[in-house]
Amino acid sequence: MTSNPKTDMDLQYVRALVISCLDNAGVARVKVLPGPKVEDAFSNGCGVSVSVGALLAADDHVERSSGIDPIVGDLRGMPDRSAVAVIDKTSGLAWAPADLVDMHGAPYPTCQRTALKRVAAEWATAGLEVSVGLELEFTVFSGTRDEPVLAHEGPGYGAAAFLQLEAWNLDVLAALVEAGVPVEQIHPEYGRGQVEIALAPRNPVQAVDDYLLARFIVARVSRRHELHVSYSPIADSKTATNGCHIHFSVRNGDGNVFHDAASATQMSPAGERMVAGVLGYLAESAALLGGSALSLDRLQPQQWAGSFICWGTGNREAAVRFVPGLKGYEDRQSNVEVKCCDGAANQYLAVAAILAAALEGFRGKLRLPAEVTVDPGTLSEAERERLDIRAFARNMATALDDLDGSSFLRRTLGHDLVDAYVAVRRGEAERFAKLDREAVIAALRWRY
Repeated sequence: MTSNPKTDMDLQYVRALVISCLDNAGVARVKVLPGPKVEDAFSNGCGVSVSVGALLAADDHVERSSGIDPIVGDLRGMPDRSAVAVIDKTSGLAWAPADLVDMHGAPYPTCQRTALKRVAAEWATAGLEVSVGLELEFTVFSGTRDEPVLAHEGPGYGAAAFLQLEAWNLDVLAALVEAGVPVEQIHPEYGRGQVEIALAPRNPVQAVDDYLLARFIVARVSRRHELHVSYSPIADSKTATNGCHIHFSVRNGDGNVFHDAASATQMSPAGERMVAGVLGYLAESAALLGGSALSLDRLQPQQWAGSFICWGTGNREAAVRFVPGLKGYEDRQSNVEVKCCDGAANQYLAVAAILAAALEGFRGKLRLPAEVTVDPGTLSEAERERLDIRAFARNMATALDDLDGSSFLRRTLGHDLVDAYVAVRRGEAERFAKLDREAVIAALRWRY
């Protein structure tokens, strides 16, 4: 494993190491090791049951998947030394993401972080440098978890909303910086109680590690302020929904492929093909980009959630938004945003699906469809059909069927991982379908 000199110096002061894995339900599961066990953990990991590693649903129900026995067998969670973050030097708390390996030390077939590593390696083999940055939207509550109250009254993006939570905002920023999370900004979002944090672009695996760590830190700081946070797609029906926007940019020998001043789209041919790939596989990836019982309910028109499968420059109602950079900075800033993801996803899998689709489009020289320059929700069904603007699946059962039948995603992620993921999400969908909408919102609010 790669050494991290700065962290290695700090490890002698670590009293506890939080080892974190993000599971198929999009829930971060942890093991916490005492200081004397930390060094040894980088060599032999910590124990993780197969059920916890692959088959736990958001409601902690253990699902079953062909080829994986949830009862018999063990895994090891191997913390990545190069990604260790010392969260709190005073208390001696550190954090690290982990890969899942079998008892022979080989990557376990359902390890989501390993799946993203494989996809990232394909980009490197193709001679392309890909960077990913995530935006975290979440809802902040005061009150109690049983009787939560939206923690700010807005207005959207307003100074008043910031000032209402000023001390919390500043403590969150300080904690993120102290832990080495490359935060770009924090601001009140559109909805009451809603906040967004934007993270700087990094290589794909680091970007998702940053995301996991940021969520952990925000929750930890919030507890000190007697606040509660939820990343659930719909944390409260009285405010805006929460997404997790995934931005990516790509560089080749000529620079940023999403900047070509001579092109009508402002993208190079390579960039156009990548966007075409994302669009081409977005429907079958939908259950990976947000697989909870609330995820598809979030994708509603006029909510800036990206509820239609199409693309447009700066178009916040398109699932894929092209973001050209500021004039003079295009080579550094131009990127593509996928808006239809949310905080209930496993982001390692969501990013893997998006990047694999983009690379497939590049290799297959897929043709980019026409840009949508208006709100697609204002078009008639006939106009959307003519422009090949598609809606997402109406329910999670259909979205999971699309994923289950996707030869592309099975080839990308592996049959065992897809089977386990589908089993977990199907079980959730079936159980939550028996509850009314408010009951589902309440049941999932504190799971994310």
